[in-house]
Amino acid sequence: MDDIAPPAHLPGRPGISRRRFMAGLACAASAALGTTGLVLPAGRAAAATRLPIPEMLVPTRRNGVWVFPLRAAFGTHELLPGVRSSSAGFNGSYLGPTLRVRNGQKVRFEVTNDLDEDLAVHWHGAHVPPEADGGVHSAFAPGETWSPEFTVKQEAATLWYHPHTMDRTARQISWGLAGLLIVDDASAGSAALPGAYGTDDVPVILQSVAVGDDGGIRYDADGFADRDVSFPFVVNGAPLDGAPLDFTATRGRVRLRLLNACLAEELVVTRTDGRPLVQVATESALLPGPLSTGAVRLPAGCRAEVVVDVDRSVTLRAAVRTRVGRRRDGSHDFLRLLPARGAPRPRALPSRLNTIRRFDTSRLRPRRIALTENGGLLGIDGVSGTTMEAMDRATITVRKDVLELWEVVNRSPRDHSFHIHDVPFQLVSVGGRKPRGAELGWRDTVAVPQGSSIRIAVRFTDFASEKYTYMLHCHMAQHEDLGMMTSLKVKAR
Repeated sequence: MDDIAPPAHLPGRPGISRRRFMAGLACAASAALGTTGLVLPAGRAAAATRLPIPEMLVPTRRNGVWVFPLRAAFGTHELLPGVRSSSAGFNGSYLGPTLRVRNGQKVRFEVTNDLDEDLAVHWHGAHVPPEADGGVHSAFAPGETWSPEFTVKQEAATLWYHPHTMDRTARQISWGLAGLLIVDDASAGSAALPGAYGTDDVPVILQSVAVGDDGGIRYDADGFADRDVSFPFVVNGAPLDGAPLDFTATRGRVRLRLLNACLAEELVVTRTDGRPLVQVATESALLPGPLSTGAVRLPAGCRAEVVVDVDRSVTLRAAVRTRVGRRRDGSHDFLRLLPARGAPRPRALPSRLNTIRRFDTSRLRPRRIALTENGGLLGIDGVSGTTMEAMDRATITVRKDVLELWEVVNRSPRDHSFHIHDVPFQLVSVGGRKPRGAELGWRDTVAVPQGSSIRIAVRFTDFASEKYTYMLHCHMAQHEDLGMMTSLKVKAR
């Protein structure tokens, strides 16, 4: 039931230059995954490689607007040892550069489509006008350039950008079209955290990729079931080679921006020494204060920021939990943080990083939204959003600046990862219990297991339109391609 249409052949584009990285390129091989994954050739020793850092795109300023040029194009990338895969990336052959903006800054993203099919690009977690949001309604044709322009109106957060093309989202993300979008602000909490990109402020894009022996990238249940498929674990575009990637903490403390860019898998990140991680942000904002936690859980599409003091070698592990298709669960030691000789001893983190005022929903009647499945068709409230017409028929309408309480009920026989465009929300209940820990932070994506429900409080601010819409959907990319998504319209009061 998770199947989607067989993939059209992805043409290779040999000769297109590969992405540049600030700290070298590590693309030699993949992790040993046992009987269901890739096994290193006999006699080959695993070798640690430096963590590659995606380059940060430097914008140009035109008439007071900071302009970020992006070009989506085909390329090739090595995800299996010695095998080139046809891939795609922004400004390169796989993944994309990091975009860094600041609250209050006026920006324009000029995205050129050099693919051979339509493309929509979504700024996941960004608070933007609906016409700039980049949902399925905003697809543009090959050879065209889409140039959304807006003023950044949100606090510091780790966001990302990726395709959101009708019935092609999973395929296009699997090719490698994704990148980080960092928002900075002038808050005291932000100033207290590491912020030198690539030095002590480090992006970590995590992917569990399905690749056939021929290098073909798979993205649906049929592809996952192929007998020749392997599931390399990829970090910042570099497949693991049986050993974690290395990063030296020259400043003693490292801020890691973790992104689960998998199509559907949930990741659980821990330290291998059993000591707790210090989480400082969810996907939408800093937490009220540093949170000591044994594990950071990342459903598909989620982000989290953690801070690690590196006075000794620290290794991070990711447990992969399959949510769609053939089971490919595994555990991967993906990053080893190394102390640097003479690195300064970091000061203690402040106890307060942010102020989050909880919404009062005690007098609100919940709006129920159901995640449904009928005869293999996935949908929202029983409507499968596989066409623009179906999404328009099932549009959910809200009023700007009005606080709402939503109860999201999973009535399908599988797990889902629920995402709302434009604004973050607060969890009010999770499976009938009160939220705790990082669940009390601002969120834009959250897991809703089968047979369970969540309640969220949400208020849409600043933007309203009679013409343009946002979206809400499951962020397991195959599920949204199969119709678990609908339009969201914000009207003026």
